[in-house]
Amino acid sequence: MVTHESGGHHHPPSGFIRKYIFSLDHKVIGIQYYVLALFSVFLGMALSLLMRIHLVWPSAKMPFTPGGQMTPEQYLALLTMHGSIMVFMVLTTAPQSGFGNFILPIQIGAEDMAFPV
Repeated sequence: MVTHESGGHHHPPSGFIRKYIFSLDHKVIGIQYYVLALFSVFLGMALSLLMRIHLVWPSAKMPFTPGGQMTPEQYLALLTMHGSIMVFMVLTTAPQSGFGNFILPIQIGAEDMAFPV
């Protein structure tokens, strides 16, 4: 039996870093996963844009390449990075972790997730 005044509930964190970076709230953690997925989408889109620019204008100067020319190995490296980011960071992070942490506890009626304190 809890005898102190708080009744087993912890106080909401104060401050931006404590609330949004080191949070134990399942909704904030779900939003963190969504932000990570959104950042990964933009990074994957930038890599895709570099690949498409190379396909349309093969002789165009490309940033971050020695001499401004993209070699076939660099193109394949871009393709691999784009595919890995889009599959592992976007297609798995947002649906599984984002929805799993944000929506699932609300659907089952849980007040909180079982995160270690």
